Amino acid sequence: MIYPLGMIRRLLLAGTCAIATIGMSGPQRAAPSAPTFSKDVAPILYKRCVSCHSESRVAPFTLVGYENARKHAATIASVTSTNFMPPWKANPHYGEFKDIPVLTPQEKSIIAKWAATGAPEGDPKSAPEPPKITPGWRLGQPDMVIAPEKPTKISAEGVDFYRDYLIDPHITKPTWVRAVDFRPSQKGTVHHVIPSLVKKEEAEKCRKIKFDHEDNSWDQRSIEPIETYNTLGFWSTGAPPFESPQGTAFLINPGDCILMDMHYKTTGKPEVEQTQVGLYFSSEPPKDEMNVHVVASDSIYLEPGQRDVRVFALGNKTKHPTTIYAVWPHMHYLGRTFKAWVKYPAGYSKPLVCINDWDPDWQLLYYLKKPLEIPAGSRIYVTGTYDNSAGNPRNPYSPPRVVDAGPSSKDEMLFFELFQVVHKPKDKDKPK
Repeated sequence: MIYPLGMIRRLLLAGTCAIATIGMSGPQRAAPSAPTFSKDVAPILYKRCVSCHSESRVAPFTLVGYENARKHAATIASVTSTNFMPPWKANPHYGEFKDIPVLTPQEKSIIAKWAATGAPEGDPKSAPEPPKITPGWRLGQPDMVIAPEKPTKISAEGVDFYRDYLIDPHITKPTWVRAVDFRPSQKGTVHHVIPSLVKKEEAEKCRKIKFDHEDNSWDQRSIEPIETYNTLGFWSTGAPPFESPQGTAFLINPGDCILMDMHYKTTGKPEVEQTQVGLYFSSEPPKDEMNVHVVASDSIYLEPGQRDVRVFALGNKTKHPTTIYAVWPHMHYLGRTFKAWVKYPAGYSKPLVCINDWDPDWQLLYYLKKPLEIPAGSRIYVTGTYDNSAGNPRNPYSPPRVVDAGPSSKDEMLFFELFQVVHKPKDKDKPK
């Protein structure tokens, strides 16, 4: 479970986050039927929460050990009872996913009763051993670590902003990437990271564009003409490392560069951020090349006061049979709902993902429970709704103003990425 600063503020303003230490100045004795930390709560937290809520992870505090959990008991009970934590936005009845972190009703009930009865510890000897959380890279030492050339300064207050950096990995032979991990240097400063591949020719064009900022970066609009051809995974707050499914990997060719798109946010104090991306190589060429397909709309126009504007995006018909492994929905602050599905040539449809309460602070990557094979001639459909009224607390403008499609966080997007394998006829010249 993770608490981005903006969300914590909203919870506090709404009165839903009680101060966890009220009435809990020390270890409490359990009522006869009360759940205890050692026996009942620790197994839940260690299974569901401490992968993020530990000393070496991105969450703002650790939940390892009784004293750490006791201090936050009321908050834990509040955010789990409302499904605010652990973060999971996809509708469980639309599409099928793996590694769903949602707590069961019984688990939420145990936590609520534990907090309500004084957060007792119970017998410490009955507590399970905390999981081993290895500091640093979650998949071990990467084969290559890349990062922007210079760190980026983030002011204490202000709006979110984007920066793009060109990074040359100096690849001299075809290289297959089986996994990608991400390490922001500070907690709470990075909303998401998208490392995309550009061919040598596009990298040369990019280098001729004057930097917009002293950290050798560009605003998104400045490099809009630069074409990327694939994406090396994706990271957002709380996301695990991206591991390409067995038998698949991303390909980086000699001379290719990485265009790293960063979304920064303020934390209330000045920060300096220089995010690292770790690449893990495959020792052998995989069976299939992983690639990212994007379906998006540039026909977004939201007038002030409009509360329920629906926008559609339609993908091209697939030219070859395709296997979909994971999906990533993306909107900005005016987004309210998101839905995507695939329509087969025979006319019937298959759900992909639906989000009924869009939250830009939780833009998660959703891995399908089973890879979805779709035939040639299939199409991806995407629809989203937007609220550009003064009643939308996330509206970046007060009073509301016209908002249309664009890359800035104050613009809007309807953007959908599919991590997939396209089954083209085998190429005899496939890199080895």
